[in-house]
Amino acid sequence: MKAAYIEGNRIVLREVPEPTPGPGEVVVEVRYALTDGTDLKALLRGHHLIGEGPFGHEYAGVIWAVGEGVEDFREGDEVVGANTAPCFGCRMCRIGRYNLCENLSRNMVLGAYAQHLKIPAAVVRTNLYHKPPEIPFKYAPMLEPLACAVHGLEVLDLNGYERVLVVGTGSIASFFILLFKMTGHRVAVLGRNPEKLKVIAENLNPDEVLDYSASIGRYDVVVESTGRREVWESVLNYTDRGGKILLFGGLPEGTHVAFDAHRLHYEEIHLLTSFHHTPLSVRRALHILREHWEKLAFLVSGEFPLERIGEAFELMRRGKGFKYAIKP
Repeated sequence: MKAAYIEGNRIVLREVPEPTPGPGEVVVEVRYALTDGTDLKALLRGHHLIGEGPFGHEYAGVIWAVGEGVEDFREGDEVVGANTAPCFGCRMCRIGRYNLCENLSRNMVLGAYAQHLKIPAAVVRTNLYHKPPEIPFKYAPMLEPLACAVHGLEVLDLNGYERVLVVGTGSIASFFILLFKMTGHRVAVLGRNPEKLKVIAENLNPDEVLDYSASIGRYDVVVESTGRREVWESVLNYTDRGGKILLFGGLPEGTHVAFDAHRLHYEEIHLLTSFHHTPLSVRRALHILREHWEKLAFLVSGEFPLERIGEAFELMRRGKGFKYAIKP
């Protein structure tokens, strides 16, 4: 079968053997995989969890083969899933910090840009779901990144906060805007890409749409979604006294950032971070996606066959579009 691999800073297509499921595993015939900002970062600058090798982690498809002991899925079932599952045995899992599981990399789904994809037993048990029939295959893979945004809201605890600023114009920023609108908050979006700002405004109706030429006030909560050091360092400028900052977009290992310590301390501004998802946030995201996938459909900016996957990532590198559907 054909499968996309990362080699250095490029994508190559390989002919590889068809995967076969071991005990507790399943093999999915991929109907669609979606490109993702994390994949783009892995391609351009590397990622501590995504090295060279099989590429892609947002997927939806049909069960192709079932391993011994699998009881909840059969061949032909339509499924969508997350890309990891906690082990439930390490120290982080024992205290309920499932997104920080010490064995995430052992239970990771990589290789969604391929005709068939093997799902580890831990993911099958915990984070693989029967795809709701109302969600088309093309949009169902948004489950995983949406679950990450849902976990971000769980970290924030918005009780008593009203005004939110989302910094960024990617799909993660869009997920956060939808979630904040659902919780009844007043939401502003700030970004540099006028084309994306326009599309976000048309589809999600944020209360304010700002670019960097505007006069930017201060907000109760600021969410950083770009993964750029200079943006991390700027968000304190937009945060009100007693406010919260969620640093969502990850930076490369070894990156150092600086903040005004006086404001952080004397105005009691909380710096928070959010990484990955939990089984609960995946379940919540599936419910949200079932109800709101049509509002998020604009995030799939186009479709490419697997043979043209490089074109999709070049468009993303140039800031064109949000996500692209890859059809193996």
